[in-house]
Amino acid sequence: MNNTLPQHGLLKLLLSSPALVLLALISTFGYAAWLPLFDLDEGAFTTATREMLETGNWISTYMNGVPRHDKPILIYWLQALSVSNFGLSTFSLRLPSCLAALAWVWISYGFVKEQRNETEARLMVWLLASLPLASIIFKAAIADALLNFLLCAAFFDIYRYYLRADKRTLFRIGIWLGLGFLTKGPVACALPLVASFVLFTSEGRFKDWLKAVFHPMILVTFTIIVLPWHIAVYLDQGWEFFKGFYLKHNIDRFSSTMESHGGKPYYYVLLMPLLLIPFTGLIAPVVKSLFAQRPKGLELYLLTWFLLVLAIFSFSKTQLPHYILYGITPILFLMTRHLLQVGFWSLLAPALTILFVSLLPLLFSYAAQQSSKPFDKAVLELATTEYNLVFQLVTAAGLSLAAALYLLKKIDYPSRLLIGAATTMLTFNFLLLPLLGAAQQEPVREAALLAKKIGGPVVSYGINMPSFSVYREAIVPRRKPQRGELVFTRIDSQEDLLKLDETVQPVRLYSKGGVALYSYE
Repeated sequence: MNNTLPQHGLLKLLLSSPALVLLALISTFGYAAWLPLFDLDEGAFTTATREMLETGNWISTYMNGVPRHDKPILIYWLQALSVSNFGLSTFSLRLPSCLAALAWVWISYGFVKEQRNETEARLMVWLLASLPLASIIFKAAIADALLNFLLCAAFFDIYRYYLRADKRTLFRIGIWLGLGFLTKGPVACALPLVASFVLFTSEGRFKDWLKAVFHPMILVTFTIIVLPWHIAVYLDQGWEFFKGFYLKHNIDRFSSTMESHGGKPYYYVLLMPLLLIPFTGLIAPVVKSLFAQRPKGLELYLLTWFLLVLAIFSFSKTQLPHYILYGITPILFLMTRHLLQVGFWSLLAPALTILFVSLLPLLFSYAAQQSSKPFDKAVLELATTEYNLVFQLVTAAGLSLAAALYLLKKIDYPSRLLIGAATTMLTFNFLLLPLLGAAQQEPVREAALLAKKIGGPVVSYGINMPSFSVYREAIVPRRKPQRGELVFTRIDSQEDLLKLDETVQPVRLYSKGGVALYSYE
C-alpha cells in the first residue's frame, strides 16, 4: 500500500493536519451555537432533556408532561449533563452530538489509516466531514451522531477482532454495543452482529463468530451497561416504556408508516446519488471495482455493512434520508481509494449543488406566491425578507467557487473536488440552514420568550413545535385552551380558536412567520 502523502501543490495543503482539523471543526460545530432548534426532532429531544432537569427524573423521559418512549436514555443523559455544566442553550444541547461527530470522524480516520494508508485516511476525513447530510446530523441535538459514532466503533473493533482475536477488543465491542443499545435500541446491535456473521462465515469461521458473540466478556459488559437502566425504568413506569419503545417505535416503525415518513423499497436507491453529494461521481468507480473481482475480507465486510442498512431501511415503512447514514461510512471508505483518480465529470455534482443551494433563496418569493398553505407561505415570505446582505455575500462566494471549479484548470481535479466538497458543506451550514432557521424556527423562539416574559399558563394548540417549551423553560401542554391562558399556535388557527368558545375573543400578541401567540380572554 502506498503511504506517501502528496509532497507539493494545493493537494498537500488540503491534506495537511491543520486543514483537516479546521474542516472537521467547521463541519461538526458550524453555526450550531446560533441556529435555533429545529422541530420536530430537535425540539422533542431537547424538551425531554429540559424536563429531565426540571423534574429530577433521570430514569424516564417526558415531553410536555407526557411520557416519551421514542428512544432509550443515553443521549438525554449527555444533553442533561451538558446543560447542567454550561447552562440551557442551543449550544449546550447540541454539544454532545458535536463531540460524538468529532469522535466519529476521528475513529474513521484511524481505521482507514490502519487498514489502508495515511493518504486515504486523510481523504476519509474530507469525505465524511464534507458530506452535507452528515454535517447536518453532526450538530443536531438528537441521537444520530452518537449512534453513528458507536456503530462505527463497534464495526471497526469487530474487524480488528476478526484479524486478531483478543479479550481487550471483545471488551470494547461489548461497551460499544451496550452504549449503542442505550442510544437507539436493538438496531445498534443487529447491524454489527449480522455483518460480522457474513464476514466470519464467508471465511468458514462460523464457530469463531459464535464463540465471540457468546463470549462472557461481551455478554457481561453489555449486560452491566444495559440492564440497570431497564430495571430502573421498569420500576418507574412498569411495562409502559417497553410497550412504547420496543413495540411501537421499533416493530411498528418498521411495519407501518409513522409521522408521515412513508416511502417505497426503491426510495434509498434512487436517493443515494443525492445523499452522497458532492461525491456522487465516485459511485461508478466504486461499483466498477466491486464487480471487477469478488469482494472478500474487508471489502466484503464494508459492502455487507452498507447493503444491510440499505435493505433494512428500504423495506421499512418509516423512511427518513438520514437513516442511510448508518451505512454511509463504509461507502466513503471505499471511495477513498478512487478520489485521487477523479476527472472532469466528478466536479459536476458539487458545482450543480453549490449553484442550486446558492440560488435557492432567490426562489423563495416565487414559491411563496405559489403556495396554498398559509403556514408554508408565511415561512417562505419570511425567508425572503431574511435573505439579507450577509446571505447574499455567501451566495456570491458560493457561485464564485462553483465557477472556479471549472475555470482554474491549472489545479488538479482531486484538489478541485475537495474544494467543491468543502464549499458545498459551507453553503449548507452558513446559508441554507441559518436562513431556514431564521424563517421557520426563530419566530418560535421569539414567541416563547414573549410568553415567558408575560407569565401565566400557556398551551400549544394546533401546532407541534416542542422547541417552544425549551425556550420558555416550562412545560407547555398540547390541548384546547381555557379562558385566561396564552395560546401558541399557527397563524391560520384563529378561526379554530373562535369556534372553540364563541364568548372568547382571542387577542393576537405576536405573529411572525408561520406561528402566533394569542391571549385567550
